[in-house]
Amino acid sequence: MKLSCKKCSKREFEVPNFTSEEKNILSELKANNKLGKLIQKIESLYDIESIDAKFSFMHINKKYGKCNRCNVDYLEGEYVECPKCKALNFNWKTEK
Repeated sequence: MKLSCKKCSKREFEVPNFTSEEKNILSELKANNKLGKLIQKIESLYDIESIDAKFSFMHINKKYGKCNRCNVDYLEGEYVECPKCKALNFNWKTEK
């Protein structure tokens, strides 16, 4: 799917349709600040450009419902724009 973030760029980025298992793995890597591994994992799972993988990792929430940028803590939905700062959030409910 193609997504964009008003805070980052006007460009649309290719975002893979991640499985539940992949979301759990990627969320754990993000929460543990394993950013290099997270980008490599996205690139190895999907044939996408490095810039698209970086876009994905930058927008994965560390905590469900909480904006990565401004810390608003009432986000709902999986791929959601923050109502306060307009940043895109990959707001995944995971098992972590």
